[in-house]
Amino acid sequence: MSVSELEQLFANTSGNPIQHAFTRRGGHMPGAAGTDIPVEDHQDVWSQLQAKRRSGPTVMYLHVPFCANHCLFCGFYRNKWQEAHSAPYTNALIKELERDASSLASTSGPINAVYFGGGTPTALHAKDLQRLIRRITDLFPLAADCEITVEGRIYHFDDDKIETCLDAGANRFSTGVQSFNTQVRRRQGRKATGEEAIRFFEGLRDRNRAAIICDLILGLPDQSADVWLHDLQTVTDLGLDGVDLYTLAVFPGSPLSLAIKKGRISPSAPLPEQGLMYQTGLEYLAARGWRQLSSSHWARGTRERNLYNSLLKSGAQCLAFGAGAGGGLNNFSYTNHADLAAYYEQVNRGVKPLASLSKNDALATPLNHLAAGVESMRIDLAALESNEHLDQGFLQFMTPLLDNWRAAQLVEGEAVLTLTTAGRFWHQTLLTNLKAALRLWCASHQPT
Repeated sequence: MSVSELEQLFANTSGNPIQHAFTRRGGHMPGAAGTDIPVEDHQDVWSQLQAKRRSGPTVMYLHVPFCANHCLFCGFYRNKWQEAHSAPYTNALIKELERDASSLASTSGPINAVYFGGGTPTALHAKDLQRLIRRITDLFPLAADCEITVEGRIYHFDDDKIETCLDAGANRFSTGVQSFNTQVRRRQGRKATGEEAIRFFEGLRDRNRAAIICDLILGLPDQSADVWLHDLQTVTDLGLDGVDLYTLAVFPGSPLSLAIKKGRISPSAPLPEQGLMYQTGLEYLAARGWRQLSSSHWARGTRERNLYNSLLKSGAQCLAFGAGAGGGLNNFSYTNHADLAAYYEQVNRGVKPLASLSKNDALATPLNHLAAGVESMRIDLAALESNEHLDQGFLQFMTPLLDNWRAAQLVEGEAVLTLTTAGRFWHQTLLTNLKAALRLWCASHQPT
């Protein structure tokens, strides 16, 4: 293995690292690479997986793939919301839940966190949200301290839905506000004003019945330094339980990229400016006593645990339901059909609506170890060499890359690396490059 191959993963060691360590951000999605199972074998293999015991931390994900409108910044839009979708989609989700609920894989251990994601789960009618949450608590072995999160947006999420979710068992709400500045919000397709957003969070907070989480995005068009500071101040003044600070990603072909290209909207902040905005956010929250739980998530007190995200990114088992949902079970990864017609057809036939199914490769464990380390901002490199698929030469191979990252002020430490402020901003790039380095190593050590 030549050092030159590793050098492509090096960071720039000149200039401010939070601005100039890399020229682009990497991207990482939970899960591992693997060997695809032929479509004709999906149901047989799934039945075998359902008949096996499940062990270790486990989360559940339910996907609601509808939105009232396509916000400019979003790369995950699927289906236009219509009121008539609520009952049929809820019925299909419950059928899918009931199909898997009695299996050994579902019943053989507690489920630590449940997450309703989307799309917009809170677009569903109150009675349908209630039916879903209560059916889950009836059918599945939820842990006594199970975190049950309902993700949503201010539009559609009225008092009736909030109370219904709370009464059914939801104990955490995650709402993507992106910014409290009305102009910035409106330019991105958000319907509620900043003042309406504040009143919404005050109502959730004052109920004092659930952890309240707010998502902010930094680097949005027209989001000046003053607007960003006001967003941070609003979150802290509201006394919310948690906040995510995400850097804007402009997806090619997205409404935002097209609007910028055509000059209808201001360009997003460049990466060096985003880095400084992230640093401002980190320092602002730290000065007010907020704890950083991951590179993008902070908690004000002990109520916020961020269980679902931290477990999922460290390779926990994931029972997934709904059109377009993805999960992992007993060393296999899978996704459901995203197309609604295909999803409904398979659910109504009584089969798991699988679009893909693959057996995880041998590197799943070390890759998950790296992902968990980057997520927690603390990477235990020594523990990697205890994996059966690596040996004592791996860390020696990694030495030039890690020396470079130390010189670039992205990480500190030897056997255990901690991410600096700059390293936390570039965490996705670091993880992408660590995964690439691991695969380079393994490719050079294949039996001949």
